[in-house]
Amino acid sequence: MVDALVTVQRQDYRLAVRAVDAACHLFDRLGLGLGSLDVDSILATAQRRVGLDDWGDDAFLTPMRRVAAHAERAGFSHLARVVVRQILVTAVTNRLRIEDWMRRHPEAADFPVKRPVFILGFPRTGTTLLQNLLSLDDGARALRFWEIQQPVPVSEDPGADRAQRLRSARRVLRAAYFIAPEMATVHQIGPETAEECWPLFGNTFSVLNWDIAAGLQDYGRWLLQSDMVGPYREYRRQLQMLGHFCSTRQFILKCPEHLWFIDALLDVFPDAAIVWTHRDPFDCVASYCSLISMNRRMLYGRIDGPALGQHIQESFAQGVERAMRARDRHPQADFYDIPFHDVVSDPLGSVRKLKAALDIPHDADGDARGQAWLSNGRKDKKGAHRYDAERYGLEAESLYRRFAEYIDRFQIPLHHR
Repeated sequence: MVDALVTVQRQDYRLAVRAVDAACHLFDRLGLGLGSLDVDSILATAQRRVGLDDWGDDAFLTPMRRVAAHAERAGFSHLARVVVRQILVTAVTNRLRIEDWMRRHPEAADFPVKRPVFILGFPRTGTTLLQNLLSLDDGARALRFWEIQQPVPVSEDPGADRAQRLRSARRVLRAAYFIAPEMATVHQIGPETAEECWPLFGNTFSVLNWDIAAGLQDYGRWLLQSDMVGPYREYRRQLQMLGHFCSTRQFILKCPEHLWFIDALLDVFPDAAIVWTHRDPFDCVASYCSLISMNRRMLYGRIDGPALGQHIQESFAQGVERAMRARDRHPQADFYDIPFHDVVSDPLGSVRKLKAALDIPHDADGDARGQAWLSNGRKDKKGAHRYDAERYGLEAESLYRRFAEYIDRFQIPLHHR
């Protein structure tokens, strides 16, 4: 089905992707194992790939086996099984490389991760804009796509290391844009763009995104009942490694998933500055459904709009409820709330106010750097992404009732009432 009025038009694979899916099916029938989700096979493949066998704490094996088991029965396409296997192999590979690198550089464990800034509003609430503008200052940095995908340095020479990891990132993105060319308009990703940090949690197999974005809901329910302090400690260790390799005064981190796990975040980062962006939840859910529908299409070969809408609505409502309860339990924590309208109507002014609230210096050239970034010609400018809430079975009043506590607490302006 094609709808020319929306950005994500196709609800199923286009011809070229169907051909790749058919080829993956053929490879599977030939017994090549490209789509095998067997955990032992994945572990062995990762060990052969890098010639290492120490992956550190084996606590990751429990969530890994759950992910693999849920993915096995999820109904993924043949293409998706190949992609998911590679994601899991990469995660184990990263673990092996992390342990090896930290063994050879034990001093990295002493790198101070001081007062990191976590931007944790829903997707589609201006978090990308804020992260990029805040990370323009000297000594502050966001994590780039190329280093999130492959966090371990592959060379002691910084130039050679960066070049090699950039090449790997470009290969990943070429494949992603082949499968979902609309992504450039919805959320443009390049090798060097600042991105969400959830892939670092992939190396512990503790990723709520695998529920929200991939539909592994049983896994997500299990993860939400799990103790996330361990994965957050491993996440901090990866930040220490990244900061040691490229000296960093302050990390500017962004990921909606932190909303669900604020207790664990503050346990590991008690001095964190938490920026919570707020927007009409109907717009957040509808826009995100459109964005993530490309991932669902890749995984399942088709999009079930109403099922996706119901899942995202309930997941997001659960996220803010958990975040509000956690915030109440930590009255001493440093939270800063910022409305989406302020971010998009006056981004530079919003950043100045945010820096003042968080005691982050704003030098004389800060606005000029910000204006230069705003003029960067990204394809995913405000208004470029078009979506239809009805496609996902969303109805404003029922959604507002589900989010009533959140709306009342933060006085969210509603645009569909």
